[in-house]
Amino acid sequence: MDNVISVECGSSSAYAIKEDGGLWAWGSNLSGQLGDGTTQDRHSPVKVMDNVISVKGYSRSSYAIKEDGSLWAWGDNYKGQLGDGTIQDRHSPVKVMDNVISIKSNASSSYAIKKDGSLWAWGYNNFYGQLGDGTTQNRYNPVKVMDNVISIECYFDSSSYAIKEDKSLWAWGQNN
Repeated sequence: MDNVISVECGSSSAYAIKEDGGLWAWGSNLSGQLGDGTTQDRHSPVKVMDNVISVKGYSRSSYAIKEDGSLWAWGDNYKGQLGDGTIQDRHSPVKVMDNVISIKSNASSSYAIKKDGSLWAWGYNNFYGQLGDGTTQNRYNPVKVMDNVISIECYFDSSSYAIKEDKSLWAWGQNN
């Protein structure tokens, strides 16, 4: 491909953003993680959407942030990790929320930082409380976790870490 400004790899899929904001995907598509409306594997790039500034692929779920700050998700949704209120796989992008500047995900949980510094989480939360909302209940829609966050990192399905504006580090989830 030409005119590519960003590339991201999932476990068996790849995504490229071109200079014009076009998002392209190829590779494995078992759960619709390419976002082209099918579950057909693609051996060459297919266009998914326009106006994209960031893309994140993890396992069989994918996320894109558009120029307007809207967050979109598609693919595997067995634990609600897409944040669309369901546990139904999505083969095409669905809008999750607005004003997003950063997205992180693991196999079954997702975390977004909004422009105002608020941290939101959704997906798998059983046993460890890895979403950070004070419960061990799975969340199929985003729930607010904390404010003044500048960075988030999540490990597999068990623990999460956030850095706040004051440079303090916060952690929650599994601690063995």
